[in-house]
Amino acid sequence: MTTEARRAQLLAYGRQHFAEYGYEAMPMDAIAERAGVSKGLLYHYFGNQRGFYMETVRAVTDEVIAITEPPADQPFDQAFRTMVTRFVGYVQEHGAIYTALVRGGLGSDIEVNELLDRVRTTTMSRILARLDIHQPSALSQIAIYGWVSLVENACAEWALASGASPDQLVDFFISALEPVLDILQSEQCP
Repeated sequence: MTTEARRAQLLAYGRQHFAEYGYEAMPMDAIAERAGVSKGLLYHYFGNQRGFYMETVRAVTDEVIAITEPPADQPFDQAFRTMVTRFVGYVQEHGAIYTALVRGGLGSDIEVNELLDRVRTTTMSRILARLDIHQPSALSQIAIYGWVSLVENACAEWALASGASPDQLVDFFISALEPVLDILQSEQCP
């Protein structure tokens, strides 16, 4: 197995482990035993348990950023729906780790918060770029950040409780952005 394939395999295990047990539930040797690898192998790839955890978080946030890139060849409305649909699909498929990070990391871990905030600010930047807004006002930034936070937290709740279809959720998120778009458009028109 190649180095990258082994690392990816360990990170896949990390997603499963940290989603189920959290960061502090067991020591590195127990994690290695459950993963079926030596503790030394985990240390080789990640340095320590914290490194393994943070690389798992980074892999998840990098993946979310990658899958939510809006298609450049689509108009804003269509590209935005694609972005939201992909995000909801990601949460549907990876709900356990997503919820563990969003609900477990907020307020308790500065480094995890920074990685999660990178997802939020990337989403904000993408929306502003697609709308050709280069210097948004404070109100515009707050409005978009609030919408991103709504989507993030509603998806975490949905992953735990279900009840709504993915299409219903996407439609709700699209409609929830309309007041934000009104604010952005009103600021662009003198």
